[in-house]
Amino acid sequence: MCGICGIYGLDDRGLIQRMLSVLKHRGPDGEGIYTDHNISLGHTRLSIIDLSENGRQPMSNEEGDIWLSVNGEIYNFLELRDELQKKGHRFHSRSDSEVIVHAYEEYGLDFVKHLRGMFALAVYDAKKQRLVLARDPIGKKPLYYFSSDSLFAFASEIKALLEVRHPHELDKDALWSYLAFQYTLGDMTMFRGIKKVLPGTMVIYENRQISIKRYWDIHEDIKNFDEDTATHQLRQLLENSVRVRMIADVPVGAFLSGGIDSSAIVALARPHVESTFHTFSMGFETYSELDYAKIVSDHLETEHHEIVMTGKDVKTHLSKIAWVYDEPLGDAAIINNYFLSKEAKKQVKVVLAGEGGDEVFAGYPHYQINLTAMKVFNHEFFKRVFSTAMGLVPKKYGCYDSSQLVQYIRYADSFRDTPVERIHLNTTRQMSDDEIHELTTLAPVKINDSAVYVKGIKDTLNRMQATDCRNLLPEKFLMKADKGTMANSVEERAPLLDTAIIDFGFTLPAGLKIKNTREKYLLRKAVAPLLPPEITDRRKKGFGTTVGSWLEQDLKDMVTQTIHEGPLLNSILKKDLRCQSEEIIDKAIRKSPFKVWTLFALELWYDTYFTNWKGGPYK
Repeated sequence: MCGICGIYGLDDRGLIQRMLSVLKHRGPDGEGIYTDHNISLGHTRLSIIDLSENGRQPMSNEEGDIWLSVNGEIYNFLELRDELQKKGHRFHSRSDSEVIVHAYEEYGLDFVKHLRGMFALAVYDAKKQRLVLARDPIGKKPLYYFSSDSLFAFASEIKALLEVRHPHELDKDALWSYLAFQYTLGDMTMFRGIKKVLPGTMVIYENRQISIKRYWDIHEDIKNFDEDTATHQLRQLLENSVRVRMIADVPVGAFLSGGIDSSAIVALARPHVESTFHTFSMGFETYSELDYAKIVSDHLETEHHEIVMTGKDVKTHLSKIAWVYDEPLGDAAIINNYFLSKEAKKQVKVVLAGEGGDEVFAGYPHYQINLTAMKVFNHEFFKRVFSTAMGLVPKKYGCYDSSQLVQYIRYADSFRDTPVERIHLNTTRQMSDDEIHELTTLAPVKINDSAVYVKGIKDTLNRMQATDCRNLLPEKFLMKADKGTMANSVEERAPLLDTAIIDFGFTLPAGLKIKNTREKYLLRKAVAPLLPPEITDRRKKGFGTTVGSWLEQDLKDMVTQTIHEGPLLNSILKKDLRCQSEEIIDKAIRKSPFKVWTLFALELWYDTYFTNWKGGPYK
């Protein structure tokens, strides 16, 4: 795993060196630079496969006219290498990355369709004067870019691009997206003009023109499985996905929360580790699932590591965490990933994790809630009832004072004559448009239009899951995972997000994903022989934090001061809220602690990237 960066239209080793210094945490084992009259490429290396200098990047083909800088792992590299050697390609390393160079030579722009793995990559074709960026199908690895009249720049993290593009400007549409969802939808970022490469997409820069090409997407092909056949097929897919992700020339461990996803991964990986298998769990002083993780660890005989965090521990690292994540992530669980990775770094260089199980196998409670609500609220009788009720409630309502009845009426009304994807997306919001309008002076934005929607899916549950796989998963949860681990020079691999497993998930009828109100039914059944019933029978419990207690105790003064005095919030909050902010904050902490955290994280990020921005590595 690594950090990559580059500038097309500029030969500047010094600037690339400054960008690499910002990305050093992603690859502390070495760095490389390639420049010619047309392009500058950079790479910081975290050595995982082929630790020798032969794996150094940027790397090229034999003729030196195709260059590569990649962040990621290609799990089918051995098979692809054999295939390419039979076609006459010569390799000089054992690195999985080198297959990308020769795959591009052989297959042109279709090369990316041959890669099985997680990656963010840049291929420079000197003959065609073409730069190709690509992000893996589900978006495990991040990649950002911007262009101007004279150059095109890209990097694994936004902070490296800020070495090129400064001063930078806040994107107000992205700010609305953050307040609504705790992350930025689509290809936008919080920095105006800087965009994401979307999952499953290539961005091609040629003749000073940008073209965007989707090479992979979710598709639906529901099959009439019998339960035993589906269970057997899933178990085989899981075993294969875990097996290829155990390939490494360094120690591999795993995050273990005690939930079904991470526990399944540890159980499937355990037979592949002959020596000590390290697992890592985290708890908090007032909330912990460490007992469940310990049950799994004892059952599978892993070397288990537990850390327990307090609000005081978190407080001393908040500034660094804000720098690490590039954009504000309102989900306080980013803290978990950061500290777990810090602990894992002491023992291993690669960790397996259970990311994606909820999206692929329908684990979120709101899937079942929304399915029920759609049946009820789309009935003609209830449509008339809630249409009448909507005429009796205020057009706008306060963020913390609105009655539960008013909120329920609005929730119910949102199901009328609205596409399933948009209904579902609305139910994943942190704040409604009315709440944002009530809080701020921001101009309204139709932010749901910025989301990525998958066409051609008919099943209602699949439509909701696909919406999450294209928005919530890559731009919130996978960014949280990537940047928390890479900040500590640790690579995270997610077996449940193998494209073969994702494809299989969208062939399953809803009844094999949710059965008798039991979420992730088929996944549980597939791994039940490997785990204690205390784990396979557990209801979903999110990987959360104790935000409420932190805000009321260890972090209260810091949060209150940050929100009360912060320049960004003072510029966007409505005047009456600014004047009464301390009282509002105290009230909000009790009733809506996660909304308060969303505002706090926003101001903390703004302080890091705007008010006190100095560039370069974290100081």
